[in-house]
Amino acid sequence: MSGFDIHPSYEMKQLFNEKPFQGQDPKKAKIIFLSSDANYSEKVSDNEFFKYLLEYQKDSINFWKKHQCHHPFMMEEYPFNRTVDGVPFHRNFSKLALSAEHAEFISFIELLDIPTIGNKSENKKRFYELVSVEHLRNIENLMLNNNGTIFFISKGVLKDLKKFQKIYNVFSFLNLTSSPNQRFSQEINKNFVLEIYHFSSYQIHSQLEEIRMRIDNWLNCN
Repeated sequence: MSGFDIHPSYEMKQLFNEKPFQGQDPKKAKIIFLSSDANYSEKVSDNEFFKYLLEYQKDSINFWKKHQCHHPFMMEEYPFNRTVDGVPFHRNFSKLALSAEHAEFISFIELLDIPTIGNKSENKKRFYELVSVEHLRNIENLMLNNNGTIFFISKGVLKDLKKFQKIYNVFSFLNLTSSPNQRFSQEINKNFVLEIYHFSSYQIHSQLEEIRMRIDNWLNCN
């Protein structure tokens, strides 16, 4: 198998069927990072290292506390290329210098509710084929609740949300028609949505200090 697609591992797909998120349950989280897809090496389920992904997916909070890193990709034992798949995202995320004490507040959720391989940008058609409208509505409900949650969302994901507004009649409450030169932000009930650079982009380094400050301030006030 090659190119962007659903991960071939049955066990990986089952994990995401049970928990289509990483970290804290998004219904309980105060900080949500919304991305496009959870990307892995195609070979990860054939390697002994897979046991750490299983451990993480089953209980991400205890994983962070036990191993003192927020994701298995950050472990020294990680045996695959560290410049591809989801590794750059989590490497840059780790530069926020959050500790295990933050684990119970943070959730990672994606537009796709399945694990993937390859690069989404190489096959956007396949990406849209894999979208679950039910999952999008679950994300919509998270944004509309009154939990006091801040959502950090990249520009590319916001573009997809705008597309989904037209196709599936979801996220209609998001005002995504603002100027392209202005960074998107919107208050929704007790929640807040803020546009940031994608964590796999070098540009995210210019925002790390601000993101960390916003996390600290948000947790202090909520």
